[in-house]
Amino acid sequence: MQQQHTEVVSTMEKNKNNLTSKLDGLTSLIKTLLQQVNPGMSAEQVQVMIEAAQQYPPDASSAPNDARRSIPLSLGSNHVSKDMEVSTIKISS
Repeated sequence: MQQQHTEVVSTMEKNKNNLTSKLDGLTSLIKTLLQQVNPGMSAEQVQVMIEAAQQYPPDASSAPNDARRSIPLSLGSNHVSKDMEVSTIKISS
């Protein structure tokens, strides 16, 4: 029983480390994309946006409205319209 518990804990630790690594990579990608889309945005402003999103993750059913409200207006850019909606591009194989 103890050995099984140890194996489960070890597997969970590996999964946690894997997810943490993936999250770090995605966060880095988002930071890069934000700075490319908003060239005048400083690294500090990008970090504030990332932290705000992590503290207040929007509910999937209301993501467009909640996501806009969680970003302080002072961090906005004139390069992207507030009313701009995210669209999904489907790539056929």
